Amino acid sequence: MALEPIVLPESYAAPTIAIKQREATHVGSRYEGEVSIATGRREGQGKYIYPNSYFTYEGEWLDGKKHGSGRLTFGEDDGSYEGEFKNGEIFGQGSQRWRDGTRYAGQFVNGERHGQGTIDRSDGSSYNGAWACNKYAGHGELTLPNGDRYAGDFKNHKYHGKGVLTQPNADIHYEGLFEAGVFEGEGVLKQRGGTFVYTGQFKMNCMAGQGKGTDTASAIAYTGAWDSNQPIGRSAAWDLAAPGGAERAGESYLPASEALKEEAAEQLNPAAADSKAKGKAKAKAAAGASPVPPEEDAGPLLELTAGQPFPETVLRLVDAENRPFQGESGRRWKVTIFRERKAPKADDAAEMEIIRREVRFGDQRKTYVDPLDEAQAEAEAAAAAAGKKSGGKAPSPLPPAAAGEEGTGTPEPEPFAGVSSMDGAVSDQGEFVIGNNEAWLLPVHLQAMIYWLRVEDTTENVSSESFFQLLPPLELPIRVKAAGE
Repeated sequence: MALEPIVLPESYAAPTIAIKQREATHVGSRYEGEVSIATGRREGQGKYIYPNSYFTYEGEWLDGKKHGSGRLTFGEDDGSYEGEFKNGEIFGQGSQRWRDGTRYAGQFVNGERHGQGTIDRSDGSSYNGAWACNKYAGHGELTLPNGDRYAGDFKNHKYHGKGVLTQPNADIHYEGLFEAGVFEGEGVLKQRGGTFVYTGQFKMNCMAGQGKGTDTASAIAYTGAWDSNQPIGRSAAWDLAAPGGAERAGESYLPASEALKEEAAEQLNPAAADSKAKGKAKAKAAAGASPVPPEEDAGPLLELTAGQPFPETVLRLVDAENRPFQGESGRRWKVTIFRERKAPKADDAAEMEIIRREVRFGDQRKTYVDPLDEAQAEAEAAAAAAGKKSGGKAPSPLPPAAAGEEGTGTPEPEPFAGVSSMDGAVSDQGEFVIGNNEAWLLPVHLQAMIYWLRVEDTTENVSSESFFQLLPPLELPIRVKAAGE
């Protein structure tokens, strides 16, 4: 039976002998270990002290070169490498230690960190991942002394490609594309503990291009163009406009409403108003004409009718130049209507103050008398009866509040008294259509006069650090016609 040949390890392919140099050679080196009998070159196990005694190698040799497993030491305490060698070079799996305590364990090619490896630096930073020519390259995870953490792609020691960066001190969490260490391309950025989230395009570390920024605490969001970490535009105020399908669709009601402010003031202070001017205003109202002269037409006028729903109207956002501002959504609003009137102060009846009396949406009551109006009418009637009022006749008593008929056994149920306000949130187009349904019904008992409409920003949890701040309330006078006009 033939015997199979015995294959010796490569490093022991030839017979060797052990030698020990007691003195340094002419170049200053010394060697202690095995050498090849055939070639006289270092081969097998041995320790070599280089001419520059700073370097010492102890390990395997082949054909006079470091080859196999070994340890290369730098000075007495300047660091070392322990691992694989090939043809005289550090090559393969190994670990390196530096004088300051930094340690690397992983793959090497020709003396450089190349392949997969982990480094723990003396400053507290660490990296685990792919390397190329001593630099982070490929996928890896980096932790820095300040707490920054990155997991993703690298190139030339920088974030490059797709990755996730968390910077606790800067309150930043970013997931997306990088280029040469900065945010570049599509990504998602979270700030302020996650209460602000931006999803979209980045350029040179900044939010730039098309994106959506959301304040998660308040639910306000803006979708559109960004530049230098800022939205291109901002909402600045509320506006009311004619709805689509209307003759003047999209035009604001605010300019025309300005003309009603003088009439509203006269209504509040009838004694101070010029009787001739009041007569003209009443004539215009009776004829259903706009108080804005045709030659000074400022746009459509919002008019309401008692007993009918609030007309369909577009509630929208405008910018600082009163241009419709689209792209913002989630902002909360509240709409109320009130009448202004004067009443004696509670602490001094001789002085008057302006108070607001609410109009309730969806109010089903056929009649209703404001207690202030009722008290005033009773006072005027008493004054007339006592002869304290000169000229004219006593005012007619106001109708009583609705009540069930007596003697029927079971009182009629009280009609729904309505709600004091209507609310909602702005849509993605920066607007919301209000009115034109029973929920917005105006009470049939409203008197024909000038009322006030108020739009209020009721968004909650708006931070002072947010891009989105509360808008000032909008108040404008509106004409309400009597039922049936």
